[in-house]
Amino acid sequence: MKVVTVERMRAIERQAGDDFGLTSEILMANAGRGIAEIVRGAVGGDLSGMAVLVLVGPGNNGGDGRVAAQHLAEAGAQLGLFVWKDRQLLVAGKEIPVEDDLETLRPVLEQTDVVLDALLGTGHARPLDPLMRQVLALVDAERARRPALVVAAVDLPSGLDADTGAADPGTLRADLTITLAFPKVGMFIFPGAGTVGDLVVGPIGLPEGMAGDVSLEMLDGGLARTLLPARPLESNKGTYGKVMVLAGSPPYPGSAYLAATAAGRAGAGLVTLAVTTEMAAIYAVKLSETTFRLLPPASAPAAERARVLLDGLDGYSSLLVGPGLGQDDATRDVLLAALDGVRTLPDDQRPRLIVDADGLNMLARVESWWERLPPRTVITPHPGEMTRLRGGERVSGGGADRFDVVRDVAARWGTVTILKGACTLIADPAGAMRVYWPPNPALATAGTGDVLAGIVVGLLAQGADPFDAASLAVYLHGRAGLAVSEQLGDAGLLASDLLPEIPVAMRETRAET
Repeated sequence: MKVVTVERMRAIERQAGDDFGLTSEILMANAGRGIAEIVRGAVGGDLSGMAVLVLVGPGNNGGDGRVAAQHLAEAGAQLGLFVWKDRQLLVAGKEIPVEDDLETLRPVLEQTDVVLDALLGTGHARPLDPLMRQVLALVDAERARRPALVVAAVDLPSGLDADTGAADPGTLRADLTITLAFPKVGMFIFPGAGTVGDLVVGPIGLPEGMAGDVSLEMLDGGLARTLLPARPLESNKGTYGKVMVLAGSPPYPGSAYLAATAAGRAGAGLVTLAVTTEMAAIYAVKLSETTFRLLPPASAPAAERARVLLDGLDGYSSLLVGPGLGQDDATRDVLLAALDGVRTLPDDQRPRLIVDADGLNMLARVESWWERLPPRTVITPHPGEMTRLRGGERVSGGGADRFDVVRDVAARWGTVTILKGACTLIADPAGAMRVYWPPNPALATAGTGDVLAGIVVGLLAQGADPFDAASLAVYLHGRAGLAVSEQLGDAGLLASDLLPEIPVAMRETRAET
């Protein structure tokens, strides 16, 4: 699903009218019908006897709300409209003036099951009117009193800037946002992203392909399904590739376990962990299915340790380096020697590469570090690691700067770049970019990045294109996190909880239509 700016959305609507005769009236009729159907589905399909209050704004957003209101009434809803322009309530055939004290609005709201926020749409980027803030605050207070009250937003929550993600202090957080035709960029940028709630795209009848040249798209189930590697009946473990993982150290043994297990859970045919004999004895207790490439002890010369790793790569499809390796100078020398060796391998013998965690932190101390990587290596920095890789230039965890940063560095470094965060971004050197939704605070815990890296390398082993492997890994990782947090809540998830959910997420994604 493409993600558009306000300007691009307007251009698409103009083109729809000029080329296909889809006037604004037709688009509004389609939008209102779609909004009503989505609201109906969100409350269980039966609106009979349910009280719905539509907050009708002065522009097209309010027009969409009016059309939706007609369909909701036809479906059996007890309908009320608060018309902002006239300061009137239309309830049960009566016109009731609404004064600045909002006293006539309160009793209606107290009896309402669903509030549809159709006050302001994508064309509004100014501060909210003070009285409009009071109206929205009244709804928010009623929801706090009655958590069962559902707040749905038409196109976006009123007060959210659709391009920048800025949100007016009075913006009402939606339980459900029904964005029209395409998601808007600002929905994936904080603080606005925190007001969106569940995000559903409402159809307005546009022909296919009208945003075909837009480079940014949202990772959804439909896209993820097209990226899943095939699992033919006539196959063996060699069909699904061999993974080599260079990870772990005495202070951080869990990283290698999480990454190697995730690679197997993602469907790789064979996973090998490259560690010293001493560390292999530790991992063998938990990693029953993993094989080992035994490296010389840490005291051995870096060139010797790297050579043993490189000699063992014959026949391997993908290589992950970095999780939990530590960052001492001797380890950095091993890493650089290994990367130099991988880069010089013939194209048909070079495993696809992903560098994560400590691997990135060590590279950040090397001048022109990206020149040590093969083309389209996958890198997985969180904001702190990205700041170090950029020589100290900071990047936010959820702000608008992330989009420009990840697009720029992917092109400049020639890497497929996963910029982790609440709404993780994936960028290809050629300019394509994807964004994951929804954010999940339960994933903000140690080790979840190691699991993500393991999924990526497991998909790379199966022949997935690096951009697609990175994108699908982010989607599966997020979906596994949602499955766990539905059981546990927003806190208490452990990275290892994700591991058994990875193949479940793949199965469910493959089965969905």
